[in-house]
Amino acid sequence: MTERNQARDAERLPEAAARRLLERASELEAARGAELSVAQLREAAREAGITPGAFEQALAEYRETASPSIAAATPAPRRRLARLWPAALVLAAVLSVLVIRMLVPVP
Repeated sequence: MTERNQARDAERLPEAAARRLLERASELEAARGAELSVAQLREAAREAGITPGAFEQALAEYRETASPSIAAATPAPRRRLARLWPAALVLAAVLSVLVIRMLVPVP
């Protein structure tokens, strides 16, 4: 890693800016149409410190609101983005935890 990259990586951002950056990164990832398995989402939630019970409840709520006809049809771009909000939320949570860990010094 070059000195320039090290200096850029050491840059500190205010919490509000870090949240906006992570939200935007999550939006961009969702816009790419990336799909994640439930297992991948469960692991990301675990790494973000989300309890298994909370994740399973959120998954159950998502499944209750997802229309079977939408799931069976080939998703249109808007529908695909709507289905990816849980992945974007988990990604934002994971990235938030990572940024907070980088910003808060370890005693």
